[in-house]
Amino acid sequence: MSRIFLTGASGYVGGDILHLLQSKHPQHKCSVLLRDSAKAAAISKVYPDVRVVLGDLDSASLIEEEVRQSDIIINAASSGHIKCVEAIGRGLASRTTPTPAHWIQISGASLLSIPDIVNGTFGEPTDKVYSDVDGVHELQDLIRQNSSTRLVDNYLLGVSGYKTAVIFPPIIYGQGRGVTKQRSVQVPELSRVTLQGRAAVQVGRGESTWSNVHISDLGDLFVKLVEKAVQGDEGDIWGQNGLYFPGNAMLNFKTIAQLVANAAYDMKLVDSNEVNEVSASEADSLTAKGSVFWGTNAQQDSQRARRLLGWAPQGLSLEEEIPTTVRVEATSLGLLG
Repeated sequence: MSRIFLTGASGYVGGDILHLLQSKHPQHKCSVLLRDSAKAAAISKVYPDVRVVLGDLDSASLIEEEVRQSDIIINAASSGHIKCVEAIGRGLASRTTPTPAHWIQISGASLLSIPDIVNGTFGEPTDKVYSDVDGVHELQDLIRQNSSTRLVDNYLLGVSGYKTAVIFPPIIYGQGRGVTKQRSVQVPELSRVTLQGRAAVQVGRGESTWSNVHISDLGDLFVKLVEKAVQGDEGDIWGQNGLYFPGNAMLNFKTIAQLVANAAYDMKLVDSNEVNEVSASEADSLTAKGSVFWGTNAQQDSQRARRLLGWAPQGLSLEEEIPTTVRVEATSLGLLG
């Protein structure tokens, strides 16, 4: 039995991780950090054996103590909260048990969008595909060169004395299986904007491309890392090279926007299935970071998890899921019964 400390259990990704852990490995002792008492009660009702710790990502001393008593830490709550990450680091450094601790940290594929953001090339294509094995040193260099904005990623590259893995999710899609949140961001927000404006949009020419992954496959990647930690497997699974891309397929945003438009038109919720071009600034006015989420490139070659963990995605494709996403958004907006 291992002791697992999870942050983000009330979120989209963390909720799916908790679902999988409790479904596949209920023998482990799991504690979760939650700041909302109502969400804590909802999670406790579904998972009565999970210990809830009330606090937030700024509860440094609380986090340190929980980490000190844990074997595996999964920080799925935030990819950019450096104070929480530093607290985890201090907690791990003060552990006295002889067995090594393992830390699995969520990040984000917007790291790969930095060249587009710097150059202002929104909606434009690139031939650049990043690899987490063949190009791992290039990825490490990208993190270090942008350490001022990628504080968490850079921190994890510099730690020692315990085992770390960082996961960089691209577009995540599909309905989550968590207790309190099942909605992702990029495609649902594009669907919402389309439905409310009665027209689909793309940033510029819409030729920018992100990789994508079903939420169930992303959750499975986290759990496979937990399993490797419990088994004591070492090597390139962890440490500076333990950087993981979960991208399973790629689509450009012109195609994504057209699929959203087609679905909304089929449901008679928009006037046509045409897609309108918007600028980067207009995209940002439609949703937070819209220019980055819909107008940049983040293309992944996910080698590491397949080779070292036996990870094999099984979820429906993004193309197959988009009509369901549009229907869920329309129902949430009161446009469908």
